[in-house]
Amino acid sequence: MLSPTAYPCHTALRRALGLSVDHTLDVPVTTTLSRAGRAAPTLVTPDSSAAATEGRTPVSGPAAHTFTELLTATARLEAENGPVTTTVGDLAGARDLPVDEVRDTFLAWCASLVGCTVDQAAEIPARAVAGWITGASPEHPDAAPVWHLLATGLGELVSRIADSLGSNVRVGAPVRAIDVEDGRPCLLGAAGMSAYDAVVVATSAPRALDLVAGCSDLKPSAELLAAFDYVPTTVALHRDPAHMPADRAYWSTTCITTDDRWAESTVRLGPVLGTDVFKSWITHRAEPEDIIARADFRQLRPTVAGARAARSLASHQGRHGVYFAGSHLGGADSQESAVRSAIRVVRALVTRGDRLAVVAADPSRH
Repeated sequence: MLSPTAYPCHTALRRALGLSVDHTLDVPVTTTLSRAGRAAPTLVTPDSSAAATEGRTPVSGPAAHTFTELLTATARLEAENGPVTTTVGDLAGARDLPVDEVRDTFLAWCASLVGCTVDQAAEIPARAVAGWITGASPEHPDAAPVWHLLATGLGELVSRIADSLGSNVRVGAPVRAIDVEDGRPCLLGAAGMSAYDAVVVATSAPRALDLVAGCSDLKPSAELLAAFDYVPTTVALHRDPAHMPADRAYWSTTCITTDDRWAESTVRLGPVLGTDVFKSWITHRAEPEDIIARADFRQLRPTVAGARAARSLASHQGRHGVYFAGSHLGGADSQESAVRSAIRVVRALVTRGDRLAVVAADPSRH
């Protein structure tokens, strides 16, 4: 999902590609947090419109207050440009809050975002999850914040960028390694080694590390790329509501179930698509029935070490003509951080361009 306010660069890119607000769908974002094996949820965030049309029942109480207090503290840290080394656990530990409530709400929510354990969630830099909090403000306390979905899918951006470049895009040409010869970057492909003026490595940290690991000139960059941690993740698109609360009154856009170790979410797409379809993280729980599609990949686990590596890697950009881009190089692993990292690279390579001028209109964003 896309934030209408916290993703300014991604929004500007969509506009530059002809994707206006008419190409997006509004999604009221609500959350249900449940403990495995318990019938009643720990909390259900409010949405006055859904309560009127679907009989939805919010659940508040002490756990909800704990959750809200930590969300507010995280948003404040981001607004004040606080240290990237302040973790979720640091924020929670600085407050006199019940440990079980912190674990079953805020830590479970953070763990569900990145696919790590609930214990590991305490190690996440708090600013890495701030975008999910500051992304949109509800119109009033009983309303749900509204995020956006691109109606044709995020792949539409890639297609439109490729179409604008015409025959300059080469597909089916995998790169095996990156080397440096005579101070210039070289790519090893099926046809051998080819030299270029500059190379932008726009992929995940593990894949980027694989590409540069054999080049001694790029060893400092490789050492920094090794600091990023990723976890195996399985996601399924399905029709079976197996991982939703048994009582539909507790259904939310995102329903998170936690046990003693893991917290995984199910996103309900029904209100947007007009039929009940669900997207579930099932790495550590049973597969639902009636699966439409599934994907296995590795998800970034934000860490303090990774945040420091991202900042250090900035000083290595452009050495020997090699640049790095990707969502892992921003404060949060999101579409916005991916676009921002790309803008920083493009600024180093070109001085002008109509699309760059539109997307990067405000230098303070990058």
